[in-house]
Amino acid sequence: MRNFYRHFSCLILFLLFFAGSFAQDWPATITLENGQQVKLYSPQPNSFTNDRLVFRSAISITRAGSSEPVFGMVWANAQTRSRSGSDNLDLSSISVTDIRFPADISESYSKDIKAAIESAIPERELHVSKKQVQNDLKLEQEKQNLDQSFSNKAPKVIYRNHPAILVLIDGDPVWQKNEAWGVEVLANSPGTLIKNDDGQYYLYGASHWYRAKQLTGPYNYVDKIPANLSRIEENLPKSTGKDQSQFIQDGDYTANMPVSEIIVSMEPAELIQSDGEAAFNPITNTNLLYVENSPNDIFMDIESQQYYILLAGRWYTSRALSGNWTHISADKLPPDFSRIPPGSAKDNVLSSVAGTPAAKNAILDAQVPQTAKVNRNSAKASVNYDGTPEFENISGTQLAYARNTASTVIRYKGQYFLVDNGIWFRSFSPSGPWIASSYRPEGVDLIPPTYPVYNVKYVYIYDVTPQFIYVGYTPGYLNTFIYGPTIVFGTGYYYRPWHRHYYYPRPFTWGFNMQYTPWTGWSFGFNFYGGWFNMGWWGPSLYRPPYCAPYYHNCGYYGYRNNQVWVNERPRYPSPGYYSRNNIYQQRRDIVTPDRERYYSSRPDYRRPTEIDNRNDRGYSNTRPETRNEWPGREVPSRGYEPGDRSGRDRGNGSRPPSSFPPQQRESGRRENHHH
Repeated sequence: MRNFYRHFSCLILFLLFFAGSFAQDWPATITLENGQQVKLYSPQPNSFTNDRLVFRSAISITRAGSSEPVFGMVWANAQTRSRSGSDNLDLSSISVTDIRFPADISESYSKDIKAAIESAIPERELHVSKKQVQNDLKLEQEKQNLDQSFSNKAPKVIYRNHPAILVLIDGDPVWQKNEAWGVEVLANSPGTLIKNDDGQYYLYGASHWYRAKQLTGPYNYVDKIPANLSRIEENLPKSTGKDQSQFIQDGDYTANMPVSEIIVSMEPAELIQSDGEAAFNPITNTNLLYVENSPNDIFMDIESQQYYILLAGRWYTSRALSGNWTHISADKLPPDFSRIPPGSAKDNVLSSVAGTPAAKNAILDAQVPQTAKVNRNSAKASVNYDGTPEFENISGTQLAYARNTASTVIRYKGQYFLVDNGIWFRSFSPSGPWIASSYRPEGVDLIPPTYPVYNVKYVYIYDVTPQFIYVGYTPGYLNTFIYGPTIVFGTGYYYRPWHRHYYYPRPFTWGFNMQYTPWTGWSFGFNFYGGWFNMGWWGPSLYRPPYCAPYYHNCGYYGYRNNQVWVNERPRYPSPGYYSRNNIYQQRRDIVTPDRERYYSSRPDYRRPTEIDNRNDRGYSNTRPETRNEWPGREVPSRGYEPGDRSGRDRGNGSRPPSSFPPQQRESGRRENHHH
């Protein structure tokens, strides 16, 4: 059977996202003057009008002295010419409009590659199939329609004018006995919530205990706790002023101080707040005010007297901070939002304002893959189910997904496909054995966002050899999606978790005050750091652009894999941790992967999106990241915060068995989710 798998896989030479497209000519190999090879893979059409094909394509370069290609993306348009009596379209000329590589491919090198493509492609007389272009455009339109069907309904927005913390409960409470602690612990919450023998509820966060008579509160700080709870602190992450020092301005806040209010929510919610009454500050050359004593992005438009807030990349508006919030598209904002000056206090929101260079660059960066080379003979994977595998059909496709596992398992025409830490596997049984797959199941691009396995469409297979499979994922796999003219975090849908004997949480959009900047990528909001997370619950998946400062380096943590992997790290700074956390392939031992390196001092300069710039260090003085956190507690998780047991599932999501809840005994899992 193993030999059958290998022989069958070798027959499948589908390359890239639209497998099988233009197979005669693609990938096109171009040799540079220095002997290094560039591969341009099958075009992915965006439009085809008046014989001009606008497309994007994966690209790779294999440099001298290296056997491993570095992957990137290219955007281009080509003038085509029809062949008489043929379906083929010749590419008579090509113009590269943008090209993106990891940061260690320099700007000048990228320009050389661009020139080589524009020169070599017409000479090669490469062609595409007109019928295939039309089919791919139809598929692309279907994908775009699905991708624009996210939920933008506002969560419950809670406003407070004093420091508070939001604690989520994922549906009805699920209590599980922790034998090591001798108490019942709430499984379906990122917080450490305990039902003690004294009939009281206790919450532990940031080195403090809070107590309430009811699960939903009100909670009050307590400096003395029952003796049986003391040992719990030994198994929970610590939060000290020293841990927070790199994120908090001196004198702004004492990290060890208790918060004044705990808010518990059993539904999707977001907390916005100010330190006292909202204090407004004008933004130069606009009619906008922003709330300067808030960790949130809160604005007032003077002309309309409307408030605007930015949550998970989405804009909402209301007449009052405590009022009803309604969604407004990023391209419907008052024009003054696009006039926020770069370098000003709120320029971080420009990435979420349609039409700005920051927004356009964020969209392009969200299409650049993180790649890896998989040894198809040694790559391993395993799946655990809570009982017999149960599958649910995915509407509009011939696919079904497994509901009762923390892994992403998809059934298609008698075969089973698994996405494990950014790699496709397949088997003829839902429980394996699993082998690395050289192709994806048909229809994966048409999975609607109403399903929790929506993100797997962003895991790709780029190239195949008899021994290796070149794979990659774009930030959509990590919950960062292109939505219209900007990027957003999450689909906006609430996915019911799985719970029978095990609890499997699902991808979240709301509850963590996810905030994006060009310097730090996505980060948690106020007080969401290691001290407030239970070690068995991972929270949302994070994504960083490849140019963010390594000062903020703990984004994108995922379950460790005990497999055979060759990791090719090229850190620009002494600690490899600065780069490894944004690459989930670093957790495997059966692949080779280059990091998309990021640079500490290359602050984005709001260049034109068509201008080649791989964010190599240009000597800019960059103090923006260090001064972002003028509100106490707003941060990316600190270095050394390891959220949970990372022993084993795709995308770092947690599962909690009822009788083995302690971190050292707990079976970890993924946050792959049950359809709502």
